[in-house]
This record gives sequence, structure tokens and C-alpha cells, in this order.
Amino acid sequence: MNQSKVSKTAMDLIYLVSCAFNSITPDAQRCSEMDDAAVYSMASSHMLSAAAAYAIEKVSPLSQRWLNAKGNSKRRLIIFQAERAKILREFDRHGIWYLPLKGILLKDIYPEASMREMSDNDILCDASKMSEIRDIMCSLGFTCVEFGNHNHDVYSKKPVSFEIHAHLFNPITWPTAYSYYSTLKERLIKDDDNSCGYHMTDEDFYVYCVIHMYKHFSHAGTGLRSLADVYLFNKAKGQSLDREYIRNELEFLGIREYEAKTRGLAEKVFSFQPLSDSDKEELAFYADSGSYGTVDNMIKNRLGGDNSKKAKLRYIISRVFPSKEHLEQYHPVVYRHRVLYPLLVVYRPFNGLIRHRKKLFNEVDSLRKKPDAEE
Repeated sequence: MNQSKVSKTAMDLIYLVSCAFNSITPDAQRCSEMDDAAVYSMASSHMLSAAAAYAIEKVSPLSQRWLNAKGNSKRRLIIFQAERAKILREFDRHGIWYLPLKGILLKDIYPEASMREMSDNDILCDASKMSEIRDIMCSLGFTCVEFGNHNHDVYSKKPVSFEIHAHLFNPITWPTAYSYYSTLKERLIKDDDNSCGYHMTDEDFYVYCVIHMYKHFSHAGTGLRSLADVYLFNKAKGQSLDREYIRNELEFLGIREYEAKTRGLAEKVFSFQPLSDSDKEELAFYADSGSYGTVDNMIKNRLGGDNSKKAKLRYIISRVFPSKEHLEQYHPVVYRHRVLYPLLVVYRPFNGLIRHRKKLFNEVDSLRKKPDAEE
């Protein structure tokens, strides 16, 4: 990370959501001096527009864009809850154990549940029942978008989607986390109000949220909503958590230092505390990443700080000629039948130009703009 300056727009957004999280009425004068369109655009990219709207409405009537953000978040939450209830009833009826994850639960620690915007709902289920689950989801009107290629399957019914997980992490890219969570079922607690539902302890849930956050952080970056999750969870549960247990689990997963730094930053950012230069550098990375990271961050992480021409050439070769590990994760058919490899090498660029043109061009442009380091 080499960012050191947090934009005024980012600080304005942070101020608004901090007020919302702490039930504080924002300063009307400061709000009037904000670039409303710029703050809204950044809030949307971080999935914090509903939270910001709750703060703004305390000092002035909401404009249409903010009204829409708040209303859409409420509507999506209602639809998610209704669809999830249908899904889980079917899982109960078919004897399929399940564990709701992430935003489904994190919304309950926000001052208003609709402040916690979600693009999808995640549910871990019995890995041996994924085909049966596909039949259930399709019977409920969902379209199966992706099946059997990753550690989760994707189902869509506009305006919502669900990710049904067979495993929490991919064994190829995250072997330690995969191994750690391979025995998760043994640590789960049975729900009292259903047949097949489970939940984690607060400590285990927090550890999972942090390792999931780190996965995105270390790949292409993650945004301000992730910091908000950490801040609000510790605000709501911090006094009752077994910190020694959490530290030990994080140490095993190799992210103890990351959690401590992130928790400290989140506390400062959302409780109006002064930031050091290193805090500002870290915060700028989150602010510039958006909800799901950026292509630029992804390339930086893959280059590992080496901008030499050789490193860039190695990167290009790895993108054109995918590794065995990449095949196993994303193209299992080709992994099993290597005779298809030349066809994949030809297919991937054309598929990228057709289906992911903007992303592909952004990747090329980002790599081109990086100044060459001396060999």
C-alpha cells in the first residue's frame, strides 16, 4: 500500500456513517458543505448509502437518490428475509443442516438492520447434499447461476441472490483456513427454533468474519463496510468476548496482527478519534477499494511489490497460461483432461473480451500504468 491521503469525500462519508452508528445528529453546516453527488457515489460503491441516509435525514430532507438508497435497502432486506425463510424451511423439511453466515447475522448489530446492505446471502450447508439443494432452489424459482465449480454455488432470483457453501474456503488457495474449518460442524451450536439450523459462538463467528475479510483484503482489497462490521461487532459484543480464545485462533490462522490493526483502525475511524499517518495510509487503502476491491489492488498483490519488467512478464504469462492450481480451482474438467488445455488457452482471451471486456481492459491498463522498477 502506498496511498497516504484520504479524500475529503471519504472523510465526509465516514463522518456521516459514524454519526449513524453512534446515534449522533451530524453538524448541519458540515453536511451542507459536502459534495452530495460525490459522497453518494462513494457510499454506493462501499454499500453504505443507506447508513449515510439515516444520518443525513436528521438534519435535512433526503434527496431522491438518498431516499431511493434507504428504501431499496429496506425492500431488499424484506425480500431476503422472506426468501431465506422459504429456503430454510425446505432445508428443515429435507433434513439438510445449515448455517447462515456473514451479513445475514451482522445486520442485527447495526442500529437499523437495513443500514447493513447486502448483495447476497451466504449459507453453509451439508456438502453431500448440494445436488439436492440445487433441486430445492430451482423449485423455489431460483436460477442456478453456478454449480460445482467453487466452494459455493450461486442462485439468483431478482433482486436477490444466495451463495450456498459446501465449504467456507477453497483448499487450493486457502489450505490452512480450509483445514481449520473442515471440522467446524463439531463446534456449531444447534438452534432451538428449527430442525436443522446451527449457529457459531460469538467468538467463532468473529474469527470467521475476520478471516473472510482478510481473504478479500489480501486479494483485491476490501472497503469501509468491512471496517464498519468490525467496529460494530466489537461495540456490541466486545465486553463479553473471550479474547484469549480469539487471539489463539487468529494466531493459528496467521492473521492475529491483521485483526489487531484492523480493530484498532475501525475503532478510531468510527468513533471520531485522531488518525496517525500510518492510520491514514491504511484507511486510504480501504476507502479506495470499494466493497469488493479493485483490479489495481489485485495486480499489486500478485506482483508482490515488484514492478520490474520481468515481474510484469511473469504476471502476463500466468494470466495467459493458467497454472495447475488455477485449473483445479476454476476449470476442473481441463484439470482432469489436460488434452483440453490448448483449447482453454485460446478460449479464455476471447471469453474475456466478450463477457468481461471492461474488467480485462482495466487490468491491462492498470498493468501498463505501473512504472517499471529498475531490474
